[in-house]
Amino acid sequence: MNIKDLLSEGRILLDLTADAKEDVWKALTNKMYEDGIVEDVEAYLKDVAEREKQGTTGVGFGVAIPHAKSEAVKSAGLAMARTAQGIDVASLDGTKADIFFLIAAPKDADKVYLQALSKLARLLMHENFRESLRNAKSPRDVLDVIEKQEEQMS
Repeated sequence: MNIKDLLSEGRILLDLTADAKEDVWKALTNKMYEDGIVEDVEAYLKDVAEREKQGTTGVGFGVAIPHAKSEAVKSAGLAMARTAQGIDVASLDGTKADIFFLIAAPKDADKVYLQALSKLARLLMHENFRESLRNAKSPRDVLDVIEKQEEQMS
């Protein structure tokens, strides 16, 4: 499973203006709704918020990976945002997040859900990868950065 296969240029938002993590979740969920991945935006957002109550998805280094399995999701998908400024996500290291990857998966899709979460976490451990995402000029650049890093890790 490759991250680039779960993502598309239309679901990558660069320099998003948002005041709170919930604003980022909504913007990304709306993109997944437009692509037919999420069938019910409000129901999915509720599931993301419920998941967040179990523990922060701010993994550190300015990165958050909010995620949820939900009956509101038709097929597995991913959306990414880079915010204009860092947003408090109660990150494990106290940093504000400016890179968000939102993972959506159907309620019964344990395998793809866990694979996506694990693969993203491994990619994001690399400082050069995070910096390349921060410096990307376009959604196409983001996909190229992801593809290059996935190739290096395989």
